[in-house]
Parts: sequence; structure tokens; C-alpha cells
Amino acid sequence: MALRLMPKSKVWAYQCKTGGKTFCRSTGHADRRMAEREVPRLQKLARLLREQPNASLHLSKAIIEEVARIETDIGHGQAGRVSYALMNFHRFAGDIGLERITVDLVEQYQRKRLAEVSLATVTKELCFVLRMMRLRGFQIARPSSKRGRMTPQRAFAGEEIRAFFAACPARLRTLYVLMLVTGARLAELVPSPRSNHVPLRKSEVDLERRTISIRSAKGRLGVQGKVRTLPLPAEIVEPLRKQMASVDGPFVFQPLPNNPRDFDLILAEAGIKKLDELGHKLTAHSFRHTYATIMSEAIGHNAFLLKEILGHKQISMTERYCHPTAPAPSLPFGDISQLWSGERGVGKGCRIVDLARSESA
Repeated sequence: MALRLMPKSKVWAYQCKTGGKTFCRSTGHADRRMAEREVPRLQKLARLLREQPNASLHLSKAIIEEVARIETDIGHGQAGRVSYALMNFHRFAGDIGLERITVDLVEQYQRKRLAEVSLATVTKELCFVLRMMRLRGFQIARPSSKRGRMTPQRAFAGEEIRAFFAACPARLRTLYVLMLVTGARLAELVPSPRSNHVPLRKSEVDLERRTISIRSAKGRLGVQGKVRTLPLPAEIVEPLRKQMASVDGPFVFQPLPNNPRDFDLILAEAGIKKLDELGHKLTAHSFRHTYATIMSEAIGHNAFLLKEILGHKQISMTERYCHPTAPAPSLPFGDISQLWSGERGVGKGCRIVDLARSESA
């Protein structure tokens, strides 16, 4: 066990025997005193490799093993989400050994992802990465929480709704109309291999009574989510009947793997900007914002009732979906033009003096 200079380099390396093999790792420092500070960490790593020989894996192999374990223990849907998160980290870090993944590297990855997605998404991805490392004997502290990129959405305007459905193909029109008139999330209607949620079934649609039962797609595993029963307009009954007849199996809709691309193509065909001047964007989830805004005005802005209709657990979440328009004010002084009357104002003298004279008289 000793520190030695690496060949053709001024950097010190730590070397010892582990399981009959030579263990050699760079300290990353040319100064010997700085290199000696890295010795305890490298000694711990050598002891770990001695106790767990399989811990010395490359990141790609560790990801394959972790995804296979998740698929066996939990299911295909969760394995897909874990695979997506770990492959994002793999593209950032490269196919390096697990012992080279440090707190600094994880924090750099966190800063990069926060510029792309929301804080909640980054937090989930870091949980998957740190759990994979922990199961292989590497304890890495979680980086401090930082604010991620906000992705504000907006509701459709009336003209945009008409232009959108004029450009919408027939195969998607029933789905988008149903999202508009019920405020359902896409995961609550359409099957997806990345979601553990059971989408809308044909048995949950009652065309005779014109009602639909929607189960919340935001519930945790093992926790029963809210079920809300909503009325259906008479105009959508027949299109929905044809949709259910055209799909085999228990579900109302077929999977739509290219839904984001299809939605953007419809926006382009209708001449609708995806981002407005304030940076608010339109996605398929904007139908839910539109429904919340319309329903809020219909029920007299009753926040508690709207929360139950949308299936939210907190009113603070319901507030994000409402984009009401203020009504035209009814001013108490009638014609507003009198505010700009030429007989009043500083240019015509002070009227208070005239008022005082009239009172004295």
C-alpha cells in the first residue's frame, strides 16, 4: 500500500492489493499532501471491492441489472421509467465505473437537468440513480434541492378551439373532445406503457345515462385514487359509441405513442402558436386547463366544488388550472367620458374656491 507517481504524469496514485489483484486509482492531485487526503476514501473503496467484487461495474452494466431487478420486483411500467431516468444520467456521465461517480458529478447532472425539466422530475431521476448506487455499496449524499424550470400552460381561447378541431384528424377528434368536455388527463383515457394507471374502460362509460367514470391517474402505488363521475354532452355520445366499437379489448382508446408530435402538427396546421408572448405553452393537457376555466365560471367560482370535479387533493393545485377573465366593470358614476370633461382639472382653475363662495352666500 503506497502512493506513487503515475507513469509520464505528475499525479499521485494510490496502489494496494485487493483479492490477489492490484488496485490502483488516481488521487487527482499532483501535490503529495493533497493526495494523502484522498487515501482514506480510496482505502474505503478498496475494502468495498474486496468485500463486494461485483461493485466494480461500469454504469451501463449496472443500469441493465437495475432495470431487470425493477421489472422483476415491481413491473414493466416502473422499469420503463427507471430506464429512462438512468439512461439520461448515462448520456451525461458516460460509461464510467461506479467508483468514479461522486457527489460533484451528481450535482453537475442536477444543474444540467434543472435547466431542462421541472424539480419534481429531477428529484425522481436522482432517487433512481442514488438507489442504484446504494444497492451496490456506494453511499452518495443527495445534492441540495434547487428550483427547476417552470413549464406554465394556458387555456385555449374560443377562436383557437374552433381552429384546432377544424385541423384535427378524425382519429384524434373524439379523444380531444372528450378531454375538453370532461377535463380528464391523457393518462386517464389512453393506455401507455410508461404509466401504471389503468386507462378508461368501456365498462366505465354509460352512454344511456350519458355519464363517464374517471379514476385519478395521480394516485400512488397501492393507494386508491379518486373516482369522479361526470356528465357527457349529447353531441359526443354517438362519436364515443363509434370509437368503442372500433377498438378491440376492454379499453376505449388505443395507445398513442406519437401524441406530442401529433398535437404539435395540429397546432401548426391550425396556425396556433405553441408558445404565447408570455412563454405559456399549449399541450394536450391544456384541454384540462380550458375545462377548469369554463367550469369555474359555470359553478360561480366555487373552489371546493371545482377541486372535487378535477380530482385534486389540494385547492392550491386547482388554482393553477383556472384562468378566468374579469367581467366588465360597472362604474358607479355612469358615463366614463365625464372624467375627461374640459370643465374640470387643474387647467381650468380650482373648483374648491367656487364651492366655498357658494356656501358663504
